[in-house]
Amino acid sequence: MAEGNIVLRFIDRIGFKTLDSAESTRRMFAEASFALREQEDAVSSIMEKSAQGKEDRKKALENRLAKIRESVSVSSEFIGEDETLEIEDREELKIPFSVRLGNILADSFSTYSKAPASFFGDIQESLYKANILMPASKYIAISVGVGVIAGAGIALIAAVILSTLIGVTGGVLGIVLFIPVFGVTLMMAKMYPNSKVKGRSDAFGREMPFALRHMATQLSSGSGLLETMRSVSVSDYGVLSEEFKKAILEIERGATIEEAFERMNIRIDSPGLKKATRQIASTLRTGGNLANTLKIIAEEVATEMRMKLKDFIQVLNTFSLMYMFITVVAPVLITTLVIAMGIAMKGLPLSADVMWILYVAFFGVAIYLSFMVKRFEPKV
Repeated sequence: MAEGNIVLRFIDRIGFKTLDSAESTRRMFAEASFALREQEDAVSSIMEKSAQGKEDRKKALENRLAKIRESVSVSSEFIGEDETLEIEDREELKIPFSVRLGNILADSFSTYSKAPASFFGDIQESLYKANILMPASKYIAISVGVGVIAGAGIALIAAVILSTLIGVTGGVLGIVLFIPVFGVTLMMAKMYPNSKVKGRSDAFGREMPFALRHMATQLSSGSGLLETMRSVSVSDYGVLSEEFKKAILEIERGATIEEAFERMNIRIDSPGLKKATRQIASTLRTGGNLANTLKIIAEEVATEMRMKLKDFIQVLNTFSLMYMFITVVAPVLITTLVIAMGIAMKGLPLSADVMWILYVAFFGVAIYLSFMVKRFEPKV
């Protein structure tokens, strides 16, 4: 009888665990669906602004041309807003720890996500461009949760250390530290999607010449544009393959090729992509040899990347001279002058503390120059 009860309890436990996994999976798909709807609204808003800007530019051009009595026709394309994206099927039911932790933070701090919503602004547009499939409310709630945890942890550690060194005043200062840490965390959470957008755009640009040559070769062999895009989407071009895969999905859902490329331009900030999509759209409307056009654009993009690298090498030579002077020549020269003046004056003109401050300052400037070199480095 006891063995039977153990077996029944074991079966019940397995059943409850299966139900919990199924509920978590259902919740994940529900959040993904909600995030997709929000992102569709965001991209529709972006494209409405773009269409309005085109309309304003059209009217201004028509007014200018009317003054000189010339007639031109300016076409304006408007993008449909009713496309939806599919959720890719997932074979596994296991939920990563990061997702479960994010769900816990979102549930715990969801009630506090409305207050900082105005601070985050149009965060959903940034999430769409960064390819982060998450509702804006959940992202804000997770950001608030991370800010509270980071602020409380750092404030507690600082309070303990400062109270030991200074006393009660130090403990109070440590607790007050919670506010700036919380604010900095929210600021970083607001900036994170934009930084990810920049990273994705840089990664897209690095692969673009190779992908354009790939497309040109396939078009020259007789393949169609859609088939060529499918080939690029399954190739190993990183972010570029991901974006082409998403464009293929949008086309299958009813969007035109021009509309799919328009949305890709919203997600990716790349001059080469804008030039390529304009040429592709123009060739599709008027006809022409698209393969040769893509080859020319690929060479232009590659040339621009080589020019950026050449400019960076010139800047790097200048920074190298400055770095050598600050880290080697200046400290040795100052030390030699101080020693020479000390011998002549029978006493050092600068104290040891001042010399240490100068050395630390030189070291700080050298670190700053290193960061500046990294900042100017082209993403090629």
